[in-house]
Amino acid sequence: MQANQVNAILLGTRSVLENHLGMKVNPGKPTLQVNPVLSGQVSVIVGVTGSIKAELIMGMSTATVCAIIGKMYGGMEILEIDDMGWSAFSEFGNWVGAACCTELTNSGHTDVNITPPIINEGESRFRSVNKFISIPFGIDNEYEIMVHISTPQ
Repeated sequence: MQANQVNAILLGTRSVLENHLGMKVNPGKPTLQVNPVLSGQVSVIVGVTGSIKAELIMGMSTATVCAIIGKMYGGMEILEIDDMGWSAFSEFGNWVGAACCTELTNSGHTDVNITPPIINEGESRFRSVNKFISIPFGIDNEYEIMVHISTPQ
């Protein structure tokens, strides 16, 4: 995956967090990950299809998921994730995926789309033939999302 493609995906992710949810984002230093890729307590996985093929895994703590859902609900404090909360978090995955596709299209890539999001609850280790570029995103000086972007070989 080329640097401009990775940057488009990061810009799309950041855009949702800042512009849709009003969260302050501080991206960290990217690293190259090989197996396994750690999920965090909860992760949402979105595939990118079409002229660019990639996977986007956003891993985070349950507290971060609650903060995101709370922002989506207009600023409510969320202490426990119910079915409606999981649905909202899945929609967060759609928002990020769509924003990434928009940024990829804006940077000249055509025919890109996303797969429906998959939520993984519980810490996991993902294994793939692909390597991942991983970037930590500090959120509101309190939370963190680890964004993993696959780099197909």
